[in-house]
Amino acid sequence: MNPFSYGTIVKEPYYYNRYEECKRIVSTLAGGNNLVLFAPRRYGKTSLVFRAIEELEKRKFTCIYFDFLPVYSRESFIESYSKAILKKQNNLEKAVKKIAGLIKGIRPKLVFDQMSNPEFSLDFTDEKVSEKTLEDILDLPENLASKEKKYIIIFDEFQEINKLNGENFENLLRSKIQQQKNVNYLFLGSRTHLLNDMFNNKSRAFYNSAMLMQIETLPKNETIEFLKDRFLQSNITIDEPVALNLIDQAGNIPYYIQLLAAEIWQYIVALHQVVSNEVVSLCVERIVDLKNDYYFELYDRQSAYQKKIFKALLISGENVFSSEYTKRHRLSATSTTQKAILGLIESGIIEKVSANYFIADPFFKRFLSRYA
Repeated sequence: MNPFSYGTIVKEPYYYNRYEECKRIVSTLAGGNNLVLFAPRRYGKTSLVFRAIEELEKRKFTCIYFDFLPVYSRESFIESYSKAILKKQNNLEKAVKKIAGLIKGIRPKLVFDQMSNPEFSLDFTDEKVSEKTLEDILDLPENLASKEKKYIIIFDEFQEINKLNGENFENLLRSKIQQQKNVNYLFLGSRTHLLNDMFNNKSRAFYNSAMLMQIETLPKNETIEFLKDRFLQSNITIDEPVALNLIDQAGNIPYYIQLLAAEIWQYIVALHQVVSNEVVSLCVERIVDLKNDYYFELYDRQSAYQKKIFKALLISGENVFSSEYTKRHRLSATSTTQKAILGLIESGIIEKVSANYFIADPFFKRFLSRYA
């Protein structure tokens, strides 16, 4: 069995490090404070959060994980959010009756299939969801919680609330959170520039409403030990310089480290040999080849100027709006560059950490080095 895992929530034994970050998340939320978790895509936010959930539930907190990404309307939010809350209730029939009494704009129903598994659904009593119904659903965790049984709500891809009538929804949610005594919130998302704006912009409802925590890349020495240990379980050895090369080829991003390590293991497991730099390079190219059609389509969708930005970022992502950078890479006006980069950030193709811009997928970066 492949000793590396990617593409899903990573748990032990595939999970490593982030123990200090986990402690901080747990202590902040258990201490009655709200928290915002910032990190670019593929840094392992969700895996870290689910580890924190395990620790919080050991302390008897009720943790509700809710992903905003599939939400497209107030109705879909109300239905999905109520289901997420209901899943955490011990007595479903009692909980459904209580929800029916607390939220007047819906008719919740609980039926059982042929295998006696409960299925929850709800109907809306009015053609249009009223503000009162939305307020009631946002108050639901507080109405179910108590001093002895506190709730923690985890809102993933939180920046997607912009789809729900934008700032009107933000203002309403913020006002409800301020009033709640037995519920705390963890906000996270992959579009860090949007999340940053929501919590750092003085004109936004959530300004200064939660503690901020940024997830950095993993310490390389601990990643090296992880790689050595996992390969050794299959009698495959990898020395420190080669492991460091693997990490660098994967951009020191947890998801891509595990992806590349899994590809190397798949390639080399039958040979029971040492992982070399040549094998690392070969497997990087294998991943790029496997994703070549997708990468070509992604590249082809970008404007001519964005392709020019790619070429510049292959060399450097620092001081991209400076006159020196513009001159060196033969770019247009700063406003044109800003617009192009914003579009690439919105698409998740590039990320920004501090003042540095970089291509988010290191294997797409390798693809670009072939063609750009």
